[in-house]
Amino acid sequence: KAHLSMKSLLGKKLSSILKILLEQTQLGCESNWPLGKGERELTSLAWSWLIASGDKSVRKNALDSVSGASMSLSRAALNSLQPIECFERESGMRIFFERWKNRPVILDAWFDLKASTPNSNGLYMINKLLDHPMFDPLAPNAVRAVLGGLARNPIVFHALDGSGYDFMADQLIKLDKRNSITASRLVKVFSRWKSYSTLYKKGMIKALDRLMGADLSSNTREVVELIQGN
Repeated sequence: KAHLSMKSLLGKKLSSILKILLEQTQLGCESNWPLGKGERELTSLAWSWLIASGDKSVRKNALDSVSGASMSLSRAALNSLQPIECFERESGMRIFFERWKNRPVILDAWFDLKASTPNSNGLYMINKLLDHPMFDPLAPNAVRAVLGGLARNPIVFHALDGSGYDFMADQLIKLDKRNSITASRLVKVFSRWKSYSTLYKKGMIKALDRLMGADLSSNTREVVELIQGN
């Protein structure tokens, strides 16, 4: 919330400058990679701050770019819209999915964005992604996209009731049966448990204990032991 608030403040205070910046970078953004890389990065930054500030015209411009020729700008537009619950965010996600649904490598980005999008019914949405017909539970990249996205979704993963931690532990136990290497890497989302305040720390410890009580592979168990000992 503090991060979004700061972006909103910057977007409001620097609105005129950021809009000039968008005009200046527009031509360069259309250049083929690696040309235009800097312009696309600046555009992404300007979008992020202006959209956070509530600028509806920029939301529309970002949405238009989702179906544009540049994958970098398409991803940047979705990332900029992601923190804000709005029509453009939902529409952009639908457009991106329809455009790339037959390209699993690119579609992983969609799964990641959906899983990391702040949402009041977050775990319900994560479950829908795991049951999605285009989700491949045997593909490590797809699994990392959804569960990694969950870990980067503070509202859901760090829910005060510990439901996000419990859910992650359950998913890692299931994943360990299919792919212990991927599970042992993803379990590291709990590695910084000591850096959190007591309320969150207790939930993470409970999830780690749950993992230790499960029938884990030697790979994953070793990582959990190391995390608990650190």
